[in-house]
Amino acid sequence: MNGFGQFCAVARALDVVGERWTLLIVRELLSGSDTFGEIRRGLPRIPPATLASRLRTLRGAGLVAVSGRRYQLTDSGVALAPIVRELARWTMTTDSAALTEDDLDTAALTWDMQRRVDLSALPERTVVLALDFTDRPPRDRHFWLHLSKTSVNLCRQDTGAPVDLWLAAATAEITRWWLGDLTWSQLQQHPGVTVHGDRALQRQVHRWFLRYAFTREALARTPQPGADCLSAGSTDLASR
Repeated sequence: MNGFGQFCAVARALDVVGERWTLLIVRELLSGSDTFGEIRRGLPRIPPATLASRLRTLRGAGLVAVSGRRYQLTDSGVALAPIVRELARWTMTTDSAALTEDDLDTAALTWDMQRRVDLSALPERTVVLALDFTDRPPRDRHFWLHLSKTSVNLCRQDTGAPVDLWLAAATAEITRWWLGDLTWSQLQQHPGVTVHGDRALQRQVHRWFLRYAFTREALARTPQPGADCLSAGSTDLASR
């Protein structure tokens, strides 16, 4: 028996989406990733074979459809969006899943940054923002965001294009800003954080990014669903 073997709807749901990585794959698809490679960039630690297996499971359950090399959520898959959001709310509003050093991944962070850009806020010309995660080893330290009103490209190698802005900081501080725990001003004032380059762009850069989709501020704008009392009637049941 592979499942939980329970009639409970929660158990039956977890039979489908309860395996490691599965809901994170759904999160990536909800966030706009639609190819195997893009999903992997959002989940850099997932083994390729595991991703292939989970996608097969999601397709078999009718949550994901594939056309050519592109994946998309079906209506049933999209219906998981509130569940993903409420898991984020639980994490952001309780102390039960605190951010740890093991959660700090520059590849996953920068991938989220490149897809959460407000194109309308960017300057008329293309700008390059270099990110230097000062506490990381060389292979995970340097990233370049090429930003324009028509496209955003994330590079792990220096293309030689002139850099307009440099942001150097420890991974934890940039992550905390991205999560909404620090304002841009607080990030800049943090010891070890430096921003240099075009001064006019320095004053604008924080407006270019929408930041994490589930900041506390964003979650506050989304009403929390009321919780049904699962224990209703328990007294009657106990008396039988």
